[in-house]
Amino acid sequence: MLVSAGTVAALLSVVPSTAAAADTLPASTAELPGSSALVMSFDDDDRRGERGERGEQGPPGPQGPEGELDTYVVTGLAATSEVIGTDVTSTALCLGNDIAIGGGYDTTDLAAIEVEDSAPVFAGTGPATGWRATASVVALGGSVTAYAVCHDVE
Repeated sequence: MLVSAGTVAALLSVVPSTAAAADTLPASTAELPGSSALVMSFDDDDRRGERGERGEQGPPGPQGPEGELDTYVVTGLAATSEVIGTDVTSTALCLGNDIAIGGGYDTTDLAAIEVEDSAPVFAGTGPATGWRATASVVALGGSVTAYAVCHDVE
């Protein structure tokens, strides 16, 4: 069945909707004998084109400045008690406005002291400014000492 442009125009002017007109036409151009419709398909390579060869690598950039060691360790005072069952605390605080990036503790006698807490010290809502270790004295002669690894903020 051959449908001319004039027939389609006439159908569109008579038929109340284009959907109804589309129902009367063949489903594909393959059903139209003598049609000069051009069907084109593309794959991804056709749209991108061919990629050229990679160019040579450019020269290296200038050497950056030498890094500086901007961390240090602060040790708190050893905390001990002559009363069994009491809690003791050692605190190591960073200098000035520097911040703590880590920390820990050391004990002199593991059998004499039980560490209950080892945590950063915060000044308000800002970053940590030191480290604190809290322990319970279970026998005489033990102590706990906190240390903080601090970052020099400059």
